[in-house]
Amino acid sequence: MTETEMPTDAKRGSAGQTFLVGETLYLRGLELPDAKRPAAWRDSPFPIPVERAEEILKKETPAEAERRTTRLVACRIADDEPVGAVTYEISGWRTTQVRVRADRALSAATAAVVKAELLRLVIPWLLMERYLMVVWAEVEGGEPPVAAALEAVGMRPAARLRQAVWRDGARHDGFWYEALHPAWVERLGDPRAAMPGVDPGAPPPTPAPRRPAASLTASDPLPPNVVMVGERVYLRALEPEDGEQIGRWSRQETETFFDNGRAIRSPVIVAHFARKQSEEDPPENSEFAVVLREGNELIGDVGLYGIDWVNRTAETGSYLYRAERRSGGLGSEAKHLLLAYAFERLGLHMVRSFVWGPNTRSAAALRKQGYRDAGRLCWTSFRGGELADDLVFDLLAAEWRANQPSSQ
Repeated sequence: MTETEMPTDAKRGSAGQTFLVGETLYLRGLELPDAKRPAAWRDSPFPIPVERAEEILKKETPAEAERRTTRLVACRIADDEPVGAVTYEISGWRTTQVRVRADRALSAATAAVVKAELLRLVIPWLLMERYLMVVWAEVEGGEPPVAAALEAVGMRPAARLRQAVWRDGARHDGFWYEALHPAWVERLGDPRAAMPGVDPGAPPPTPAPRRPAASLTASDPLPPNVVMVGERVYLRALEPEDGEQIGRWSRQETETFFDNGRAIRSPVIVAHFARKQSEEDPPENSEFAVVLREGNELIGDVGLYGIDWVNRTAETGSYLYRAERRSGGLGSEAKHLLLAYAFERLGLHMVRSFVWGPNTRSAAALRKQGYRDAGRLCWTSFRGGELADDLVFDLLAAEWRANQPSSQ
């Protein structure tokens, strides 16, 4: 029998596939011919030639798999054309975060339908067949078919990040939806039942008064490699040689409020990441050393992580290395310098932050800095034999500007 004589179903790429096949789409692994259609599966709006796409498939995709990140291509059953993708990352064989995308050449309405069908396929499979405790889906707002699909498979909104997405010339909220495995809910109870809800319309807290930002005159001594200057601290680039001091202080940590406990940091690794971020332009992460103006003493770091240059968003983080430097306002001063850098220099629109639920001090600090409670992700980690959650926060540039000291 020749190929032209074969039954139509046998010619289709989905022929014989027993799972992850929907009404119009099916999912499969990446293949080398997919280099011809990188817009369908690559998480970037920027075009690349086929040669570069082949390099990604051969080198970077296997590296992703080693980090337990899986990317599946969505193809139309009718003609096997790639039209989108699903990416998920499994952590500790227990939880996963799912993202779906559609080829940017599709219309907005068609793209939403594609994403909706992919979510209906992959969420029940991950939860009930891969036996994961928690599945999160990170999706864009303003797409009714997507929201309907998530609700149809039993997911509930867990967090809302305001104006996190720039799509079709307008701002849309970003959402985290959550599904808990029913067997674990039956055994442990539903943590969301006793959870205080987050009002999506609630205004952000009024931040505590803060010191006006300082500035340097022509006669002031210029701190080494300075980027932002406050009254008591300044931010500069993290230098590879900072690793020795950071590694030593990590061995002297007295607090145990971290989600994974105290950790010893290697000077070699600190130096590696300091060099790596300096090689990227623009960078995905931008971390700064926090230094006292008096004596140029290194006391901590602050940073922007996962910078999205299209949607103009990033995650913020901060850490003061030495316990005696905490609770004196130095961390908040450094954070506001970081926010000034994010909003005024980089032009970011929104920043977010994730805090381990038991770390009430960090959560309180974020609220004092003007961040708004955006939601809660259940069962992200453990604490003393019990499951713990993560709190989610967000802050808009307009809110931060509205609370600038009157002297500015």
